Amino acid sequence: MFKIQFLVDLAVNLLKGITNIVGNYGVAIIILTIMMRILIFPLTLKQEKSMKKMREIQPELDKLKEKYKDNPQEFQKRTAEVYKENGVNPLGGCLPLLIQMPIFVALYYALIGNAIPNDATFLWFNLKKPDALFQITNTLSFNLLPILNTAATFVQQKIMTGSTGDKQENNPMQSMLYTMPLMMLFIFYRMPSGVTLYYLFSTIFSVIQQYFIMKGRN
Repeated sequence: MFKIQFLVDLAVNLLKGITNIVGNYGVAIIILTIMMRILIFPLTLKQEKSMKKMREIQPELDKLKEKYKDNPQEFQKRTAEVYKENGVNPLGGCLPLLIQMPIFVALYYALIGNAIPNDATFLWFNLKKPDALFQITNTLSFNLLPILNTAATFVQQKIMTGSTGDKQENNPMQSMLYTMPLMMLFIFYRMPSGVTLYYLFSTIFSVIQQYFIMKGRN
C-alpha cells in the first residue's frame, strides 16, 4: 500500500506540476503520456529487436511444432532451447507495457480519489468519470473514448501481427488481434475518462513509433 501511495503521490505531483503550466488536467495527462513513451522508447527498440529475432527463428519453430505435434511437452522443451540458443525472450515484448503499469495504476487511484479536483474536465468530459458523449438509456451511456481506444488497440495489434510475419490462424499474435481490443473495450468502458485518455494516447503514440521503426527497417 505504501508503494501504491508513493506512486499515486508522484503521479498527482507530476500532473499538478504540468497542469500549472498548461492550465488543464486533460492536456497534462496527454503530455505525461508522451513523456512516458519517450522515456521507454529504448525499450520499444529492444522490443522490436526481439520481434525481429522471433521472425528469424519462426521457420525453425514451425518445424518443431510439426515434428512434436503429438508431444506438447517435448515441443515446449525444444522451443525453450531454441529461444535460449538465439537469445530470445518471448516475453520481452511485454516490457514496455509492464513499465507503464505503475503510472497507469497510480493515475487510476488518483482519479478515483480526492487528489484531483472533481471538476477537472477536458473537452466534453469529466476526467474522473466515463466520458459519456450521450445517454442511450437512464443507466447506459455512449462512451466514445473506450471505443476510440479499442480501435487504436486493433491497429496496434494489426501492426504487431503483421510484423511477426506469421499469418497462421493458430498464431497467438493472430488471435490477439481481436481478443485484445475487445478486452480493452470491456476494461475501459466504465473507467474514469482520464485513465482511458492516458491509455488511448499511449497506444496512438506507440502505433506512430512502430510505424516509423518498421519504415526504417524497410
